[in-house]
Amino acid sequence: MRFEFKYILDPIQEQALRSAVNRFMEPDPLAARRGGSYPVTSLYFDTPQLADYYDKSGGYLMRKKLRARIYEPSLRPETPEIWLEIKKKYDMSFEKSRVLISHEDWKNLKNNRYTNLLANARTESDMATLNEFTWYLLQEGRHPSFFVRYKRHPYRDSHSDLRVTFDSTIEAYRHGDLVAPPFPKKVRAGTLMEVKFSRNTLPGWLGAVLRLHSLSRDAFSKYGMSVERLRSYNTLPR
Repeated sequence: MRFEFKYILDPIQEQALRSAVNRFMEPDPLAARRGGSYPVTSLYFDTPQLADYYDKSGGYLMRKKLRARIYEPSLRPETPEIWLEIKKKYDMSFEKSRVLISHEDWKNLKNNRYTNLLANARTESDMATLNEFTWYLLQEGRHPSFFVRYKRHPYRDSHSDLRVTFDSTIEAYRHGDLVAPPFPKKVRAGTLMEVKFSRNTLPGWLGAVLRLHSLSRDAFSKYGMSVERLRSYNTLPR
């Protein structure tokens, strides 16, 4: 299990926090190769009743999300990596399993050819993740529901598993593919900072910076906010 804290930043706060993080951390390898940032594009698989959205908006402690993810603005034939991910959360802690699949297997998944998808698993761990992913699709009627894309500036700590990311320009669309729609909707202004770490690895310098800028944790969900932006749902009572 890891922990995830979220903070909404205005432009001045973002500049100050990124300056502080830059002094203690380094861009992750992919960002270092791409000038410090990259796009993150996700396709979320929810139930027909949007169970994942309502679990979040209703304040349930235990919840999950299934998604396909690429680090490109849109899926193209030359896109090098397609990931399937299962993210399970309990309050502020989470665990994530993911598996890398080929373009062929992405087509297998979209066309419900799950036997072909599973047959191409490379390792036992990949097989376990693919089995769980497809089980949720079949058991809960999940299907590709929402396209969400944003720009990410990610940092990592060379001495621990601490990870800090700054996500901005969040866009969404009611869409069933990783190929970008023509006019995705802007979800909200500002930047979302996420701090991810294991127990006892949050360094003192980061806590001091958060206190200096009077930042408090936020329950913001990129997926949840995207659904609310695109459809007029009433949230469940807490």
